[in-house]
Amino acid sequence: MIIPKLPTVHLDTTLADLYRENGITGSFIVTMYCVFGHMDLHASFPRELVWPEDEEPVPYSDDPAEQDRLRKVILGLKPLRRAWGLGNMEVLFFGPNITAKGARAALSQLPLNQRHIPRMVDLNKGLVSEQLRGMTTTTVGERKKKLLFWRPQGWMKEQDCLIDPQEAYDINSKKYLVTSNMRTPPSIIVDLQTADLSSSSSSSLFHTRTVPFVVKLCRAGCGFGTYLVRSEEERHATLSALARYQRQGVGEVLVSDYVDLVEDLAVHFVVGAPGTTHDRTNPLILGVTIQTLTAGGKWVGGHIDYSAQSRLHAYVRETLRDTTRKLPASFVGWAGIDIVTDKRGRQFVVDLNARFTGSMPICFMSGHFWKRRGLPLAQFAAFEYEACHVDDIYERLDSLVQSGAIVVTATATIREGREGSHMADIVWGGRDQGDLARVEREIRDRLGKKPEIPLPEVAE
Repeated sequence: MIIPKLPTVHLDTTLADLYRENGITGSFIVTMYCVFGHMDLHASFPRELVWPEDEEPVPYSDDPAEQDRLRKVILGLKPLRRAWGLGNMEVLFFGPNITAKGARAALSQLPLNQRHIPRMVDLNKGLVSEQLRGMTTTTVGERKKKLLFWRPQGWMKEQDCLIDPQEAYDINSKKYLVTSNMRTPPSIIVDLQTADLSSSSSSSLFHTRTVPFVVKLCRAGCGFGTYLVRSEEERHATLSALARYQRQGVGEVLVSDYVDLVEDLAVHFVVGAPGTTHDRTNPLILGVTIQTLTAGGKWVGGHIDYSAQSRLHAYVRETLRDTTRKLPASFVGWAGIDIVTDKRGRQFVVDLNARFTGSMPICFMSGHFWKRRGLPLAQFAAFEYEACHVDDIYERLDSLVQSGAIVVTATATIREGREGSHMADIVWGGRDQGDLARVEREIRDRLGKKPEIPLPEVAE
């Protein structure tokens, strides 16, 4: 199938431009993959044993078919959608799940000066670590490329990274919220391995603490590994989950006060190089998005109100500055924090994502949706659809795409065949919340019956 010519999407800026403007220099090469501690992504891309998470960003399944599907999502859709907005940076993509043709479709929508540069690594040609040894260096006389990553992985030890992988691993732990004295809800660190979870008569804090309270794994994102204990039923479910983590060897968990929140905001920002205008004492805010959570507290996306950004920036600025001052002096680059506000107006930082965030692309699209089309709101989500070919989506959504009301930022095949299964990441604009919901329904109607498949970011 021939993909129709797609409208050009002019981003407000790109990450490469922001880094250059804020003193973060270098020739960068980027990897946007997560890896898992419980399964290999590929024979050449083994599970993570050096810097594993306590819980993965997608729930673990013992079903081999579901594991295979997950590998295709992680190696196919996710890195493509995260690369949107990187700008003039090299980006590592791992074939055969991603092809040069597949990457071109998304890139063709961006002006030449806002496109990233795909670098394909063929997983069928040997171990990732061996193939990458020569990919982060240039010819004699040029600067060595610096590696930017979403989550630290063992093979990165040998790379020249902008952020030290061990430091990244440490500060992205929720334990850092407490040890750095950030404005997080009152919390304590509990040794899970010594906790008695087996008996209802146990004197452990998990049995005796009065509800409501919150239990969080230190190394998990998107609400996975977070348990809201607001009733005895939820206490029982939490104890059951903690017993599983205890058997898996998880060492510590965070127990914190429950915040009956009024607002849940994600702040996306850049920390410039030390001594620049927007260093860690005065970070540059790029967007404040409103989080979408399930009743159980799991992150499934969010939206942005471009018309409210000036007010929201001022609203979160003090809390953000307090947070970034407590980051290591060596930290620079894109990051995000989640802020909740209680009924007394107090702001608390409940998560630090010292890395790329899942909402980064929509922070760069105010010109496309609001200034050019009068759509002050934008939202994004992953959609699954059945079709003979992955590119059928452009025919089904043609009028929406051509009008600029929606932007397809990534597509990937999850299951081959005449009735194959595919996924797409889509951003769409709206005049108000009702309009956002209407456009989403229209997208789903045109793509078929498939419900949204939540693809949370560890993240962002």
